[in-house]
Amino acid sequence: MRFAAFLILLIIHLSLFAQTYTGKVKDKNGEPLPGASVVVSTEGKSTIAYCITSDKGEYKLAIPEEKNPASVTVSYMGYQKKAMPFSDLKDGMTITLTEGSFKLKEVKVKAERIQSTGDTLTYSVSGFKQGQDRSIADVIAKMPGLEVKADGKIEYQGKPINKFYIEGLDLMGSQYGVANQNISADKVQSVQVLENHQSVKSLRGVSFSEQAALNLVLKDDAKAVWTGTADIGLGYGDDFLYDCRLMGMRFNKKFQALMMYKNNDIGKQLDNEVLDLTALLKGRTGSESGILSLMSVGAPDLAEDRYTFNHSHLVAGNWLWKTGKDSELRLQGNGFMDKTDMQNYRSSTYLTLADLPVIIEEQDVCNTRSEWKGEVNYQYNGVKSFIKNNLKGYMDFNKSVGRMMYNGQRTDMMVKPHKRSIAEDFQMSHTTAKGNIYNLDSYWTYNYLPGQLLTINGMTEQLNLGFFSTRNDFLYKLKIGRHYLNNEFGINYDHQSIGVAMGEEAERTNAYQLLRTYWTPSISFVFGKHKLDIKSMISHAHQSYRESKSNHLWLDPSLNWNWKATVVSEFSANVGYTNAPLTGKAIYDTPIFTSYHTQKVNRGETDATHSLHATVAYKYSNPVLGLFFNVRPMYNRTSGNILYESTMNGNIYTMAATDKEYAIQTAGMAGRISKTFGWAKTLIGFSASHNITDYSLLVSGIVNDARMSTTAVALDYSLRPAKILSIEGKSNVNIYKQKNQTSPELSSSNTTDWKHFLNLHIFPANGWMVSIKNELFHTSDESIGTNHFLDFAVSYKTKRWELSLTANNLIGTSEFERRTLGNTIESYSITRLRPREFLAKWSVDLF
Repeated sequence: MRFAAFLILLIIHLSLFAQTYTGKVKDKNGEPLPGASVVVSTEGKSTIAYCITSDKGEYKLAIPEEKNPASVTVSYMGYQKKAMPFSDLKDGMTITLTEGSFKLKEVKVKAERIQSTGDTLTYSVSGFKQGQDRSIADVIAKMPGLEVKADGKIEYQGKPINKFYIEGLDLMGSQYGVANQNISADKVQSVQVLENHQSVKSLRGVSFSEQAALNLVLKDDAKAVWTGTADIGLGYGDDFLYDCRLMGMRFNKKFQALMMYKNNDIGKQLDNEVLDLTALLKGRTGSESGILSLMSVGAPDLAEDRYTFNHSHLVAGNWLWKTGKDSELRLQGNGFMDKTDMQNYRSSTYLTLADLPVIIEEQDVCNTRSEWKGEVNYQYNGVKSFIKNNLKGYMDFNKSVGRMMYNGQRTDMMVKPHKRSIAEDFQMSHTTAKGNIYNLDSYWTYNYLPGQLLTINGMTEQLNLGFFSTRNDFLYKLKIGRHYLNNEFGINYDHQSIGVAMGEEAERTNAYQLLRTYWTPSISFVFGKHKLDIKSMISHAHQSYRESKSNHLWLDPSLNWNWKATVVSEFSANVGYTNAPLTGKAIYDTPIFTSYHTQKVNRGETDATHSLHATVAYKYSNPVLGLFFNVRPMYNRTSGNILYESTMNGNIYTMAATDKEYAIQTAGMAGRISKTFGWAKTLIGFSASHNITDYSLLVSGIVNDARMSTTAVALDYSLRPAKILSIEGKSNVNIYKQKNQTSPELSSSNTTDWKHFLNLHIFPANGWMVSIKNELFHTSDESIGTNHFLDFAVSYKTKRWELSLTANNLIGTSEFERRTLGNTIESYSITRLRPREFLAKWSVDLF
């Protein structure tokens, strides 16, 4: 009772911290005026509160208690400014503006590179684009606060975006890499960042998001017309080279389309353009990976086109129709076909075995991939109601074949990790006139994963995995003043069958099942600039696998807090405790080869892991100064992890689950600061992270405590100090330290890697560009040495077409050496690199 009384007093106190006024701005016809500015000032004309009206013309003003407001001014382009005493402003008041004409004085207009309007930041593409930039992703990477990751994912202030819009429409869904990496920067007017974006209109102001969305605003000549691009690239290295693309696009208010065919064998993989890059919603299991995978070599810490020997083809189609004012239909389909050859030497030291045995592998492998995906999405997104139905399908015909020298023994290799899947996702919500909300989610997916693996003993393992999963919940939000009391009820069910046969033996099939029902009461507070969500999921979980059955009653509490401290500063925090049942892949007790020489056996008993997690974040976003900063300390502790006993049985590395468990604990911090300067379009970014992980190893039956620490620091920059010169580069250092604290003699040596990129682009005359690209890698291991690579290119560009000549790996080596440190394995590898290559490419706008 004391706690409840204290909580009520706290809410009342915080609600009084700032007085809030809400209402609408309309014209004389009653139409809302979105984007109108509402300013509250003191007698001395100092601004104490400011906001921009929403797309429904709504305003919200928070007046600090200690301030003395005197007047309210409302203005909107094309309308007469309205000023009135603050004492006339009432909560819920509608302010009406009258159309009016006025004369503008003669002024000089200087375009701002970044503009802020409410929760929207608008980056001018021309303000950041440099002469060498081709795709819109090239320009976004130069915008402060934004990052483009190697897989094409875009992050704003350290968090992935949750939507990628083109002219306000969600054509790409989660697979926005095609648009991001292929839409020409010349066709985009500006890039908008929609902070704390809630895509469901009926939930805006109710359900909050810490993620941002991104919207491309196109130039007028790229709207409502078909545009197309064709690239033809031909060349020679050790073999014939090609790099081609054919693309067509159309974007208007009622229909959007983007279709593309692309191929190359110059080392640039295309599959990342159709990856699912946005985060899945709660309860969605996403793509099931299975147990087997294609063979791979340890990727060198270099650009992928240095070491990838590919023959890749990608076909992608995306179509969206506006079927009504608030409804739309989206169709997507893509296919990826690839053949990649790999040669690699690897020496692996197993830190889980007392005598630290070394396994030497020399492999020559060919991976063949054929992957096909399709998606149909219908959505109604009204002011009061939301309905979405999404149907996805996937199938592949992937395989790896090759030969291996394993500790001097020659062995054939083959793996076929096939997969077929289908998923249905239905969501519906409705907001009543009183502000109460009903929300229904239903999601199910089925994955069938047949696989074959040729093991080192010459026998073929056959796997048949069938995974069915469904998530269903109903949520009711009751509005109490400006706060919400929530109740969520749900039921989740998983059925996983795992069948395995070795050689000619009969298949052994076992099934795992999980039924979890839950109730999640929660309360959401909004007081001033603070948002607080307190919830706790109370669940009952029933697990079964063969004779092992268990029932659990769990409590998963969590707390989320957000505080918009100032216009440019924002704090947030999250703390919670989670119980996660082990899945069938972590339970099966039938010995299964997971690779040609690694075999794994689990306990065959149902169980769960338990995690305590906490994250604090601070964001500073000042578009006027072009300064963006974020920092995120975090802590996570997961108990219930199973310790595995590792042994070498001949050439087979076996991992067998024991009855021992351990806790893994990670503490760390990550942050980034980026600043843009008007001079030379300069951008400087600095990123850093440090993580310490404490875990346990089982060595000869004895539990050993170990610690792994990783530190990463990166500096990136771009500038154009002169009309004829553009510079962009990045330098980063990664430090890895592993120590067995129980048996220090079993610790691994520390490693430090440095990597540097420096690209120089020279513009000697109008339309001409000369590019010199440098890549340098060196390490603390003196036996490995330094690797330097240099590429050279010259191009001539007109408004309609561009011709370029490229020479790659003019300076470089044919092999790359690297030492890699992991929690349980230290490895030394040599990877074959691409030779010197020459390519001529012609790109043309078709229409």
